[in-house]
Amino acid sequence: MYQLAGIAVAIVHGLLGLALWRRLRAAFPRHGTWVSWLGAAGFLLLAHPALFMAVAGWSGLRALQRHVPEPLSMAAMGLQVALLLVALPLGIAAAVRAALRALRRVRAGTDVQAASVHPDAAPVHPDAASVHPEAAAQPEAVDERRRRVVAAATWALPAAAVAVSMGGVFASRQRPVVTRIALPVRRELTGLHGLTIAQLSDVHVGNFMDAERLDELRDAMNALGADLHVVTGDLLDHHVSQLELSTRLLRGLRPAKGETFFCMGNHEYIAARSADPATIVKGLEEAGAQVLIDEAREVRLGGDRLWMGAIDYPSRGRSGEAARRPLRDGLTRALGQMRDDGAPRVLLSHHPGTFVQARDLPLPFDLMLSGHTHGGQISLGRVGEYELTPLLPAAHYHKGLYEHRGRRLYVNAGAGGWLPVRINCPPEITLIELVPA
Repeated sequence: MYQLAGIAVAIVHGLLGLALWRRLRAAFPRHGTWVSWLGAAGFLLLAHPALFMAVAGWSGLRALQRHVPEPLSMAAMGLQVALLLVALPLGIAAAVRAALRALRRVRAGTDVQAASVHPDAAPVHPDAASVHPEAAAQPEAVDERRRRVVAAATWALPAAAVAVSMGGVFASRQRPVVTRIALPVRRELTGLHGLTIAQLSDVHVGNFMDAERLDELRDAMNALGADLHVVTGDLLDHHVSQLELSTRLLRGLRPAKGETFFCMGNHEYIAARSADPATIVKGLEEAGAQVLIDEAREVRLGGDRLWMGAIDYPSRGRSGEAARRPLRDGLTRALGQMRDDGAPRVLLSHHPGTFVQARDLPLPFDLMLSGHTHGGQISLGRVGEYELTPLLPAAHYHKGLYEHRGRRLYVNAGAGGWLPVRINCPPEITLIELVPA
């Protein structure tokens, strides 16, 4: 899959690179040779992530992370997003032009057919050159100033895309924003009023996430003074060697009530392919996290309590990987361990899509906390329940708060990313406060 993605992106690189080469030659006719080749060399240098993936797939991506200096790698990843921002509107415009041409051909064919049926009728669209042949002999005057303006305008989209994507590179390293949401609880549960839960998700240790950045995330979590901490999966990225930095982050968390809960994400299982899931779970638990897999626990807080549960990341069982419990069975198992006794019930699920099944089960819960989507990393805004993002155009629950018949879902935008680029979608920590209903 990664190799196919690399090949596809490399082809897009090549096509856009060819267009850029032609425009440089046209824009600088006197120095076209050295300018175009210099631009092509720089373009190929920054396109190296796609080339790594096209040649070696997943191994190439890992080699990129290990051997390429981080500033160059982040700049190159930013270029991938710039290509997306350029290719999407150009592709849409090309599709529209093709549709219009096809429509004109259909109409022209209809006119020819009508003329053959009525040979005495006048032509619908007479050729101006045939009516005034002397006009066709005179070439139109060329407005050089207008031509230069149009040529310069064609650079506006690529320049804007590069500027926005490079801004997104810097934005991906900013301090996480804190999103505060309220969870209503029964008024008689006074011991829970004002209780806070801080959520961290999708850190992706090892994927443009070094020790210094992890310390920033740790400090941001601890600065909130939350009573409980939850991590909703994808703390690791792709290899068991990332467990060391991951556990360093967990050991540094300081929830006021002393408990940190963890649910498994898909990347924990990807990392487990270089070891086994038990090794990952053991390392996380030794660092102080309570790893919940299709189970729930009662959290005593003074004279009151809440239920904290989590489900495993759903899987059909890939090659070399044992199939895990079906999603519905996992939901039934975890929610079934939460007594319907009036205490708030919080369910951790890395993938927000599980809310579709969970919300319609007869087993109730109050709030599901998820991640996985990274908020799309490029957000064009939200219309109703739909976050507009080109990276996840078909998904539904991208980012933010959703509600269905009294059951709530909050999707955290994550602290790391597939790409080190975030546009209108900063890294996020969620702070949930329990308030009287």
